Amino acid sequence: MANRTIGILGLGIFGQSVLKTLQDQDVDIIAIDDHADVINQYESMITTGIVGDITELDLLDAADIGNCDTVVIATGENLESSVLAVMHCKSLGVEHVIAKVKNEVTKEVLEKIGADLVILPEVEAGMSLAKMILFQHGIEVFQLDEEVVVVEFTVPASWVGKSIRDLEIRDQYQLNIIGYRDAEDQPLRSQIGPDFIWPQGVRVMAVTDNQYLDRIQDLLEE
Repeated sequence: MANRTIGILGLGIFGQSVLKTLQDQDVDIIAIDDHADVINQYESMITTGIVGDITELDLLDAADIGNCDTVVIATGENLESSVLAVMHCKSLGVEHVIAKVKNEVTKEVLEKIGADLVILPEVEAGMSLAKMILFQHGIEVFQLDEEVVVVEFTVPASWVGKSIRDLEIRDQYQLNIIGYRDAEDQPLRSQIGPDFIWPQGVRVMAVTDNQYLDRIQDLLEE
């Protein structure tokens, strides 16, 4: 049995990207879209696929959306539809509702009615690209919100052979380690503890604040 159930409301380009990323993970996926051909196209990736209008409470209830741990409202084209979808998901008891929007006005509205995370993909992609241009040494930056980023970089030479505990990474570098990859195209290994010894050449992934990005740059230049 899957560990989690994720709902995706709307299978446009953004929703499809979320679906494809989740397909190999240990999750059940409930997807709703108003185009039958799209649901049929991704049938093999979906635990439950429903053709219908995401603004209809009865349809969301029948689709068992209320049992989802997280629901991604992936449309974002219409304010009224997004508002109704957020409200319905919350009324059904969904703990974590994420919504994609096109502008700041819609973002503010959805946050006020209870969306847990509202994202502007184009804006955040632009911010991430700007940081990648500014920061060299293979540092990849993924913007989570205005202050928090996920960073990925090759393990510094000064870390190799030392443990997370010995390096006091959180205190010294303001980094919360998520995990590491053996190489850029390898899966993320997240089961690491404070006694994990850093091997040479791996890619580190961590969460930090924008204001501490310079510390990573300086660390990699040592």
